[in-house]
Amino acid sequence: MKVRDLLRHLKEADPDAVVLYLAPHADASEADEIVQVTVSNELWTCERHLSADGRVDKNYYPAVGGTSLAWNEATDERWTECVVILSSILGALDG
Repeated sequence: MKVRDLLRHLKEADPDAVVLYLAPHADASEADEIVQVTVSNELWTCERHLSADGRVDKNYYPAVGGTSLAWNEATDERWTECVVILSSILGALDG
């Protein structure tokens, strides 16, 4: 999702509503409140992995690193992205 898409979705939201994050496969009671928003000044790498069964997975990480361990030059793609990170843990990106 791009920031423009998020802003479009939030346009009608109550500005006093609490923002929650629900992890994949989690129960609704396991939603966590977003407590930190980080607009990264550094580019991140996005890797798009294509598996033999046609499934597509994306991995994101700071661009300063090399490729991930799962990198397959024959089937995968990578590029850099600007990112905004929402976290339910204060200081999650601090050293």
